[in-house]
Amino acid sequence: MKALLSILLVCTLSSCGPTPQKRTRAEITGTQSERVTRATAILAKYATLPGPLLDAHMAEDLADNSGGMLPGPSDVHLSGVITLPPADLPKWQKILSPQTAHVDSPSYGGHLPAPAWWPAAAAFKDCEFYEPKKLTGRTIGFVALSPSAAAIYFSTGSN
Repeated sequence: MKALLSILLVCTLSSCGPTPQKRTRAEITGTQSERVTRATAILAKYATLPGPLLDAHMAEDLADNSGGMLPGPSDVHLSGVITLPPADLPKWQKILSPQTAHVDSPSYGGHLPAPAWWPAAAAFKDCEFYEPKKLTGRTIGFVALSPSAAAIYFSTGSN
């Protein structure tokens, strides 16, 4: 009888171990116009956009850390690439200012592999870097404005 109880106890306790993190991605998809509309609505929650977007790609990666038992803190990363009319760059620089120190290795910060639209490392060489809060409402991560590409790249983590 003791042996049976011991086996049941071991089996019960081993099933209480942590479950793997559930990782998911929500990505803006659709036509260029649909992506721009959706990205504009998301970013307009945090900033008065100084001009129209020409194109947009955004993804939100979630790592559910609850372990399957009680809700726990989750890690959420919002990343994106938006392109702008080159003539609007000074307006964007103004709303994002002040610049911050150059980010040594800007990279996609999500929990899943970077989407196909995320730029290669070379795209960041001429970028101006800014705090992400003014564009995304988040304090962790970076915003990089590329004058040569008339684009803004951002990758932020949960606060």
